[in-house]
Order: sequence, then C-alpha cells, then structure tokens
Amino acid sequence: MHDSAYKLLFSRPRMVRDLLDGFAARGWGAALDFDTLAPLPANFVSEDLEQRHGDLAWRIRFRDDRWLYLVLLLEFQATVDPAMAARMLAYTALLYQRVIADGVLREHGTLPPVLPVVLYNGRRRWTAPVEMMDLVTTGSEMLAPYQPSQRYYLLDGARVVDADLPENNLVSALIGLEKTRDAAGLGEALHALSDLLREAGDAALTQAFMAWLQQGVRIAGRLPADHREPLAQLQEGRTMLEETVREWTREWLEQGRAQGMEQGIEKGREEERALLCRQTARKFDAAAAEKLAAAIAGVTDPNRLARVGDWIIECATAAELLARVGGDGRPRR
Repeated sequence: MHDSAYKLLFSRPRMVRDLLDGFAARGWGAALDFDTLAPLPANFVSEDLEQRHGDLAWRIRFRDDRWLYLVLLLEFQATVDPAMAARMLAYTALLYQRVIADGVLREHGTLPPVLPVVLYNGRRRWTAPVEMMDLVTTGSEMLAPYQPSQRYYLLDGARVVDADLPENNLVSALIGLEKTRDAAGLGEALHALSDLLREAGDAALTQAFMAWLQQGVRIAGRLPADHREPLAQLQEGRTMLEETVREWTREWLEQGRAQGMEQGIEKGREEERALLCRQTARKFDAAAAEKLAAAIAGVTDPNRLARVGDWIIECATAAELLARVGGDGRPRR
C-alpha cells in the first residue's frame, strides 16, 4: 500500500537531491549540479521498470558537464530480493543500450556513469549481495576477471544509526518517522518534517508527505479532507498521529490478530482509493476525481491501485488518466 505514496515522494527533485547529497553521494555531492536534476521516463530504461510501481530513473550533470544517470529502486516487499544485483545490472545494461542508440557513445567516445540505488524499508535486515560478482560462482580464479561486476548503493532505512542521519534532510526525516515507535518521538519527528517542508516551499512535496502519512499510519479518515493549506493539515495530522500512537500498543502493531489485520487491510484499500481520488482532484479537477471514484470502486488489488497512482503522476490530462483506467473498475495493464 506504500508504493504509490513513496513514488510520489521520490518523484520530487528535492527528495532525490537529499537522497544523493545526504546519502548515496555523501562526500562528493558538491561535484553535482543539482539544478540540472531531472526525471527520465521509466521506460527510458526498460518496459519492466515502467511496470514496477516503485522504480524511477533520473539524471544530473556533474559540474564539469558530464552526465550521471541514477536508477532508483524502491523496495517495499517483506522479503529481501537475493537477485537485486542482477536486476540492477540488467537495468544498467538496458539504460546503456538506450544511451548508445541516442548517439552518446558515438559523440563522446565513452558512456556516462550510472549510480544504482536501492531504498529499502523492510523490517528484516537486507542480506542480499550488493556486488554482482558475489552472486557468481566462478570455480576458478582464472574466470573471475571475465564476470560482470557492479555494486549498488543500499539505503536500509531501519538500520541507519540516528547519528548518521544528516540534518535538514527530508530523507532523514522520512527515515526518522519510519523508525519512531512512541508518541514523543513521533511528535518530534513530525515537527522537524513540517519545518523542512515549510522551508522547501514545495506544495506538491508537502502533499506527497501527507499521502505517505495517511497511507503509512492509516489515519486518513481522521485527517482533514478539505482544501486547506497542506502545512496546516500536516500540523493537525501531527496531533492526531500522536493520539493514535498512544492508543496502539507495539504488540498490536507487530502481532495484531488475524481478524484485526484483515479489517485493517480492507480499511487501507478504502483509504487508498480515497487518496487516489483526492490526488486526482488536486491535479485535475473534482469532476475527474468523481469519474475516477466510479471507475475504481470495489477495486482491491494493490497492484492495480498502485498503477492508478502511477498514472496520476504520468498523465498530462484528466482525459488521458481516465482513458488508461477505463470505465469498468479494472485498471488496464
């Protein structure tokens, strides 16, 4: 259920900038010209990347005018993907094929570097190899030089030590909120987030964080549904989040009874459909949101709902969005 909200977050340049400057490019981010940071269509890399709900591609110039390509995979599954290094290698190869087809190699004689990044928020520690060569059994030292080699940068949010989280960084704020387990810590983390969002002055980014809060903590029914300024909603949401955490015990969160979990999942689906309609109204208009609500009423498949979230981001007009969704309540693949 987090997929579409996370993609909204990392579809904003400020989030990608903070991911690079504070984490993946920490120590050498000054070599990058962040004013040139721009998203690429997911199918620039591959059709498979376009179909996944949490994967994004960006590019940015170095200050010496070279380009750097960023492939960002957002992992929300409960189990660790042991083949991640191979997946990243495949995406990189496909990206290079596209760049070569565009004439970059012919013009410059070399290919631009790629920075593969995996952002993981699972409870289990990430145990998959981050180096492709570690997936390959050569059986001989003589064969080792001929094996593919690529390392990806892993940000395992739950395992980041608080002291290593850079200040004034929205990715740090996101990780801090995910790690919070008590009301006091939650209030502090939300206060820091609201200050950063106010300074950023990006209404779309603020709305994306509201979407993440609504989905992640499942309090959408208790947050304001009107069209007030988003930061005001965030402040009110903070108080309600604190109350919610006081009501929930840690045992309920981690071990909830089967019946309660089932009801929570269904409630989450209702909230996600409502969130998609609010996002549609915000980007297009109320009429489009009303039509979308009719089209997705009763849809419970999380993958289909996530695709609708992707389309809201990708589509330039309400007509295009509704054409993709279709009128039968089953989003087209």
